[in-house]
Amino acid sequence: MSKMLGSISRVFGPALAPIPAKEKYKVAIIGGGAAGCSVASQLLRKLGFPKGDVAIIEPKDEHLYMPKWTMVGGLGLSVESTARPMGKVIPDGVDWIKERCQTFDPENNSITLGNGQKISYDVLVVAAGLQQNFGKIRGLAETIGQNGVASIYSYTYSPIVWDNIQNTKQGRAIFTNPATPVNCGGAPQKIMYLAEHAWRNNNVRNKIDIEYCTPTPGVFTCPYYSVELEKLMISKGITPKKKTNLVEVDGSNKLAMFEREDGEIFTEEFDFLHVTPPMSAPSFLANSGLTNAAGYVDVDKETCQHTKYDNVFALGDCSALPTSKTYSAIASQAPVVVHNITNKLQPKPGSKQAAYSGYTACPVLVGDSKLMLAEFNGYTMEPAMTFKPLDQRIPTVPFYLMKRFIFEEVYWHFMPIGRWFGSRTIFPPSLQFKEAGVEEKPANAVLPSARLALQADLDLPSKSESEDASKSEGAIKPIRFGVETPAVPGNMSLSGSLPIEAVKALAPRYKGWLYLNPADHPDFHKKEIEEAGCKLENVHLPGGYSGGVPEPHHAQDLLAAMRRLPRPLMIQCTSGNRSGAALMLWLAKESGRSVEAATLLAQDMDLKFYHCSVCGPVWEWLQKEIGETPASFKEPEETGYVLEQLFDSQGSSTFTYLLGCNATKEALLIDPVLGMEDRDLMKVAERGMTLKYVVNTHAHADHITSGSVIKRKEPQVKTIISKASGAKGDILLADNDVIKFGDYSLKALATPGHTDGCMSFVLEGPNEPRAVFTGDTLLIRGCGRTDFQQGNAALLYDNIWNKIFSLPDDTKVYPGHDYKGRNISSVKEERQFNPRLTKGKDEFIKIMNGLNLPYPKLVDIAVPANLKCGDQD
Repeated sequence: MSKMLGSISRVFGPALAPIPAKEKYKVAIIGGGAAGCSVASQLLRKLGFPKGDVAIIEPKDEHLYMPKWTMVGGLGLSVESTARPMGKVIPDGVDWIKERCQTFDPENNSITLGNGQKISYDVLVVAAGLQQNFGKIRGLAETIGQNGVASIYSYTYSPIVWDNIQNTKQGRAIFTNPATPVNCGGAPQKIMYLAEHAWRNNNVRNKIDIEYCTPTPGVFTCPYYSVELEKLMISKGITPKKKTNLVEVDGSNKLAMFEREDGEIFTEEFDFLHVTPPMSAPSFLANSGLTNAAGYVDVDKETCQHTKYDNVFALGDCSALPTSKTYSAIASQAPVVVHNITNKLQPKPGSKQAAYSGYTACPVLVGDSKLMLAEFNGYTMEPAMTFKPLDQRIPTVPFYLMKRFIFEEVYWHFMPIGRWFGSRTIFPPSLQFKEAGVEEKPANAVLPSARLALQADLDLPSKSESEDASKSEGAIKPIRFGVETPAVPGNMSLSGSLPIEAVKALAPRYKGWLYLNPADHPDFHKKEIEEAGCKLENVHLPGGYSGGVPEPHHAQDLLAAMRRLPRPLMIQCTSGNRSGAALMLWLAKESGRSVEAATLLAQDMDLKFYHCSVCGPVWEWLQKEIGETPASFKEPEETGYVLEQLFDSQGSSTFTYLLGCNATKEALLIDPVLGMEDRDLMKVAERGMTLKYVVNTHAHADHITSGSVIKRKEPQVKTIISKASGAKGDILLADNDVIKFGDYSLKALATPGHTDGCMSFVLEGPNEPRAVFTGDTLLIRGCGRTDFQQGNAALLYDNIWNKIFSLPDDTKVYPGHDYKGRNISSVKEERQFNPRLTKGKDEFIKIMNGLNLPYPKLVDIAVPANLKCGDQD
């Protein structure tokens, strides 16, 4: 009976006793916390392992529910209820090995326990949590728990926090956040809000100054919530001190020493000090051979699988997954780990690896019996709210009641048995799957940016080819001053505040300088910039650390200034964040990028404003200025030609392109879609043009071309396709053939690989338009598949690199499809950031051969019709 109840909740089940370890286990799990128990329970259910196939290695006697420690310290709740016997939590059916793990031998699939016994495994799961390092702050270990110093990050010290709150009647109260990842990144300020509420209730709030000290540039990880939390702090009379890190505590004299970002050390007196200690992955992992340079288990951020050993997985706080370390994240990671372990132990043909999305959540207690439920994607920093359309940035009483009375019971009853799935509650999630064969950047990798180039000693171009100062020994490197020059476009640098000596050294290297702070800002060294010969403009852009919110006219002023200023151009603000936003605005508006395309480029270039926790208003402003995904993008009329990008949003996600010559009114269409011909012909008629050609990049498999239908409506139209495709058309093209329309032309590049007949088309004409239409050969951060229709991965790789990537860097790439709202890229972007094509040829072939994609639904209808340019008769 007790075992049956134990399958419903471990609270009612029997207590397990630790047993001696066997020599071999199917799955060995290091850690008996929330992550380890959840994975063990789900594995037992999914794979039906008999008792003794799964082991949890956990030396502790008690299992602790740490989220309640905030309320122990801030509400005076009992700490005893946060601990339960480990044997009442570890799942029934698992061998509990009550030993510590001493050494690892992943090459031979074994570990050695603290008692010297070696055990081997088929699969290893590392779920060891974090360790609190109170000793990393000088003097803290000697004074913690006394002298008004305590922390909620301890079973022992969390009750003392409540005592200290009650005993503090006046003076300065300081709450700190460390420069490391922590358990639940919102907790360091949760306890502050609860303390502030208690002091108000005790009628002493007006006698206490409260400070929140954090080394981070914002008060919370996700910008969407950070802006509101900082407003909340200010409304409560709390002073946020950012870029400020606690380094030493003198408890007997009640002094706290802090270090600012620039290295300055300063001291503050305190009457109350709450310390969130630095944290790290457990020390015993350091020599395991499994960790990255930061000490966390090095796993793929989607599959949770080790980057070197494919039978090792990690999840939760000790993993290198670049998201906030919370129970909600663990609840989302566990099903992914279980699915991928199942694939490893019981592989099935065509089975894909599950992918963790980055979801995490932090319930932020804000006092007054209210709570902000901050749900977001820790990878993209986008909100991921469960209770839409409710604005979860607004603290509410119902959310507080969930935290206060429900979450703990949910944890004890459902988390250890693996039946709690975060935002999905008790309902197992529909798993997302990773695109097979595509390797993501390691979780701890630095994204490509000019910072890497500059560190490799690549100098900015000097003002003139004859000026060789930058090439001389000891040349100034902008990186030394925190200056970055993003890869795209490559002639604009981004900077924060610079000392006058740095401005004097750097200004001669630039022709233009755009300053984004007010003209009276103390770091505006106008005289030195102008004396260096730079053309200087000052456009104040509010937002970020300077405060305020940008408005539409700021975008117009910025773009006008950036058009006037020569290159190379320096864009300067306080931190470099708004400089990045200005660059992103320029790149989007000048090329017609959609919000999605601009966001992708910001991510790939690692522009700081995109990650900045206080730049939320700037990001929102930028999105509005860039605009929604354009259903139709038009090049400016003054170019002398028409280029309009049209999109099939109803089915195939195909881009159709209208090109025309303004002087002769001759036009052509590239890749028109059957069913959209009336729209396309209307666009031609609206411009007073005559349609001359319908051009097909290849014989498509996912839609039927409208060429034949258009030809019946407009008899003068000629259909065009490559000769190598084997299709019928009025004109059959070979490599380097030219299609003329007025003063402009398309040069055909044979780029087979997706199909034998694939062609890309380079736009040529007056003023060097620099655009290439790549069809399915090259997509935005992808390429066409090579597993049917004469596909050849090696040929595709060679043709993209030799024919498309050899075009000028700033050539715009107009693809045949996109499924994520992105619309435009460039040759330089794809050559540097395309995750498939930045690989070597052999690895690219391996990726393409492993995609295992389903065939297009219309392939049997579309291909025969397209081999006749859309004729279905």
